[in-house]
Amino acid sequence: MNDTTQRPLTVGKRLGYSIGAFGDSVGFNIFYFFFLFFLTDIAGIPPAIAGTITLIAVAWDAITDPIIGYLSDNLKSKSGRRRPFMITSAIPYAICMFLLFNNVDFPMGVKIAYFIGVAMLFWTFYTGYVIPYFALGAELTQDFHERTSLRVWASVAIQLSVMLASAVPPLIVDKAVQAEAGWKNVGLAFAFILLIAIFVCWRTLRGSELPHDQVVISKEERTNIFKTIFEIFKLKPSLPLAASIFCWSFTTAMASNGPMYIMSNNLGFAAGTISTFFVLNTLIGIAWLPVINYMSKTMGKKKAYIITMMLGGLLMAMFGVVGITGFATIIIWAALFQFGNSSFWTLYYSMMYDISEVDEFVNGHRREGIVTALMAFCQKLGAAVGTWVTGMVLAAGAYDGLAAIQPESALKAILYICTIIPGLVGALAAVFGILYPLTGDRFEALSRALEAKRAGKEYTTEGFEKLL
Repeated sequence: MNDTTQRPLTVGKRLGYSIGAFGDSVGFNIFYFFFLFFLTDIAGIPPAIAGTITLIAVAWDAITDPIIGYLSDNLKSKSGRRRPFMITSAIPYAICMFLLFNNVDFPMGVKIAYFIGVAMLFWTFYTGYVIPYFALGAELTQDFHERTSLRVWASVAIQLSVMLASAVPPLIVDKAVQAEAGWKNVGLAFAFILLIAIFVCWRTLRGSELPHDQVVISKEERTNIFKTIFEIFKLKPSLPLAASIFCWSFTTAMASNGPMYIMSNNLGFAAGTISTFFVLNTLIGIAWLPVINYMSKTMGKKKAYIITMMLGGLLMAMFGVVGITGFATIIIWAALFQFGNSSFWTLYYSMMYDISEVDEFVNGHRREGIVTALMAFCQKLGAAVGTWVTGMVLAAGAYDGLAAIQPESALKAILYICTIIPGLVGALAAVFGILYPLTGDRFEALSRALEAKRAGKEYTTEGFEKLL
């Protein structure tokens, strides 16, 4: 590895990478906070069908993740392997962001087909940007602790983008003469935010990728995508982390969809109160970051990951019994959810990046793109299933998005969407985290052996045998 990659990251690089998180998080959170609600309450699509639309689109996105990861690992370009994908995806990604929240005046069957098509395109171009962006994070630094620090910076940007993506749309819609026009304005405004963030990140990180001759695999050594996927999942840290990611992504999807429904129906909040909640929800997420960073430094990434998500999940589930009865209780619920959620979005990427060194030691190649893509596949699949289950639970509760008053069964279903179901699955994510074998001491021992192996010197696997 060249010396420059081992130097501490400059503030400019950290900031540029963090701004790129807006390109990821704005699109992701706009979709999960509001798209299902938009389909049921604005487009008038039944909740079971709306949930299925989301499942199809996000499942398609999950399928494209390994393809984009594989392609970006093997791209030969003077501009690097990752950045060309990022900038090429930017404009079509933004256009789809705008189209996603346009309620078309078509017959129901055609309308459903329209939203499936636009949502699939949206996630395709999202993936074209996000997978190379995530993979680039593993190339910026190979230091075990600096990767966590980089993700803390990115997590601050993620939380700020969550604030924008959650608090601003209700206000934009509330100011519009008609709700449909308001949602079009939402799509347009956030399309511009995506473009600006992606361009700034792309420009700032120019020249930051690892040297071409060190990372691009020759045609003779290259394996096909299916064998590559098998080799990554065969690595001992991969499957436990993948299962944990799937479960917490399920939790995040339900807990992101749920607040809009519970505040609009169970609690009867006005647009201003809803926006206030989303602002506070984000600030709470940011407030947890120093705590999570401290925990990861003192007890290690793995322990911090397990403890925060186990507590967050179980305490969320408790509210299914206690109930969410007003503004104070939903803020407490948000604080408990964010304890696990902020930890997940900070630590899972750092833990995922560390698998790249295991892959290089075992298989002889650095394949950050496909590692990132496979973990993202599990993330998207979990989120897709979580959103689909949300739609199914709403349908089981007889929820009608166009009705002025919902039946008691629908209100109870909405409560469970926010509490018991995602909370228990979130606790299961922590259980899978226990099985993840990569710790700080093992990573340091692996790094020493890997450095010797690169230099053609003798090395030993002492200290990290459980990774092999």
